[in-house]
Amino acid sequence: MKKFRSNGKLFLIGEYIVMDGAKAFALPTKFGQCLFVEDLSEENCISWKATKQDQSLWFDAKFSLDTLEIISTSDEKLSYSLQNILRQTKILNPDFFKTNKGYCCLTKLEYPQEWGLGSSSTLIDLISQWVGIDPFVLNHLTFNTSGYDIACAHHDKPILFSNQPTIKVEELELKWDFTDQLYFVFLNQKQDTQAVVGNHYKNKPKDWEMIHELSDLVLAASQVNTLEALESILTTYQNRLEEFMKIDQPKATYFPDYQGVIKSLGAWGGDFVLVTYREGMFDYFQNKGYNTIIPFQDMIL
Repeated sequence: MKKFRSNGKLFLIGEYIVMDGAKAFALPTKFGQCLFVEDLSEENCISWKATKQDQSLWFDAKFSLDTLEIISTSDEKLSYSLQNILRQTKILNPDFFKTNKGYCCLTKLEYPQEWGLGSSSTLIDLISQWVGIDPFVLNHLTFNTSGYDIACAHHDKPILFSNQPTIKVEELELKWDFTDQLYFVFLNQKQDTQAVVGNHYKNKPKDWEMIHELSDLVLAASQVNTLEALESILTTYQNRLEEFMKIDQPKATYFPDYQGVIKSLGAWGGDFVLVTYREGMFDYFQNKGYNTIIPFQDMIL
């Protein structure tokens, strides 16, 4: 049996503008997803099972090896998505599935599914490792994200990422002695506004001056060595983007009276936020019903 593993991701700063070629500062997580593949000597099919962190079954399907038609499935929508990935995979490496009579594939999440740390991006990276293809190309042909999440999947350090004119990934050596002051708080909901907010940004006329200004802030954030400097940059970034998008940032929506900085991680409206520590922080968030509070060192590689 072969085993492959990919890291999850959190998007620290650079959200939205990364779609226009600006820099993004992202954090690969200690939590990710694994793929186990066993060759089958008899069945002419791909048997696929996906399991959650608690080992319970999330999804299963069976595909014809020759045509990748769906033979059976527990979730039609998910099976069509996986079928598309496998078909694009076959186009990129047409000889791969001819080398065996079948495969039994099992994926295992290492975190609660609702956390949104990249079950799709890790899947793209895992399949690419297995089949021996470029994950950025497969991502472009399927989910077509900016690609930062794919970069996080196979880098074990924080990264600076950009995708124009070509994909560029730079691993960072952060000089942060203040990570004990940084926490991740789960907002108890998956992103259900990402498409709406993302389209809102995409459909607005481009403000290239703002994009360059915010991209410079991303670079500056990767070079800070004090908590105060990071807080200032994160605040400036969110305030400037808020002016442009005419949408309240998460702190104003959920925690307007919190004294520390709260930074949305990725598209605004769900999943995790980064929080800088202030006295009474744990009571503050727990009293509001936010009980998943993870120290930086426990989340980030």
